[in-house]
Amino acid sequence: MFAHISLQQPWWLWLLPALFLLRRAICRYAGNVEHHGIEQSPSTENRHVHHPLPTLLASLATRSSHQSGLYNFAFWLVIAALCLALSGPERSGEKRPDPPRERDIIFIVDTSVSMTLRDYQVEGKRIARMRVIRAMLDSFITELKGDRVGIIAFADTAHVLSPLTNDASLLHNLLPKLRTGIAGRTNAIGDAIALAVKQARQTKARRQVLILVSDAALPTGTIPATRAAALAAEEGLPLYTIAVGAGSYTAEEARITGLIYHPANLPLMQKLAGQTGAKTYQAGDHASLQAAVRDIEQLEKNTVQAAPQFYREPLFRWPLLAAILLLTIMQALNLASGRYRRGKR
Repeated sequence: MFAHISLQQPWWLWLLPALFLLRRAICRYAGNVEHHGIEQSPSTENRHVHHPLPTLLASLATRSSHQSGLYNFAFWLVIAALCLALSGPERSGEKRPDPPRERDIIFIVDTSVSMTLRDYQVEGKRIARMRVIRAMLDSFITELKGDRVGIIAFADTAHVLSPLTNDASLLHNLLPKLRTGIAGRTNAIGDAIALAVKQARQTKARRQVLILVSDAALPTGTIPATRAAALAAEEGLPLYTIAVGAGSYTAEEARITGLIYHPANLPLMQKLAGQTGAKTYQAGDHASLQAAVRDIEQLEKNTVQAAPQFYREPLFRWPLLAAILLLTIMQALNLASGRYRRGKR
């Protein structure tokens, strides 16, 4: 019966013996005052001024000596019930449902001008990096199962294209807006990672994963990329990096594009991921890009085991009601006894 009952603040129970000892000391002191008295000089100059406290204590001692054992027992039952109510008794009930095991995945997507470079080939045709990234995100969103996805687009500056959401239709509708140049031309990786860390701080109840999709070529911005990765590490956020584009200059397209070709900066991407204990993937083609996202999905299963939580029912009201009831009965008996004594006189 009492196996599932616990006290949240059991130290309040120490108040019961403390009050018992205090009352005994007061009654003993009051009895001494009543027995010995205080001598008073008949002269006005040596007259002592009496404090009302000894008289009050004496009356308490006298009154308590006339009280029956039943009344004293009821009095201490009231004090015990009040101490028990203060100690916060609770009954543990059924186990609460486990917290959601889904994740928050924030994609940090490079939209700098280098995403127009066509060093991917699908069925023998060259396609731009951005087109491959959109196809990868579209496939990932289609397979969403409770996970929330957010997208941050960056170039000169970083912007939240989509806050964390599990609305797949909304994310699909936003993907066409993920275009090269929407945030500028350069590559402010550090600013984008810092923005993702700030967004992740707002929801710490779920497993959170950052995925940087970039070529990391010629990074700019006000926050160094390594400093931003350190911020992610301090928050316990894994930063997976997917290096977009070829790993060497041999994949450069022969046609004249007006852009200086730069392959993916794989060493920097590896360094950023290593700072947070995550992995780096080289997306050399469309298939390897899809494989990288699937691998991250498997690695970042939300397997955090939270301590079991149980429904709790506060029980303090019952000892409190018992104390009020006993006090009411004691007061009623006192009034009835007083009227009876006055009637006999």
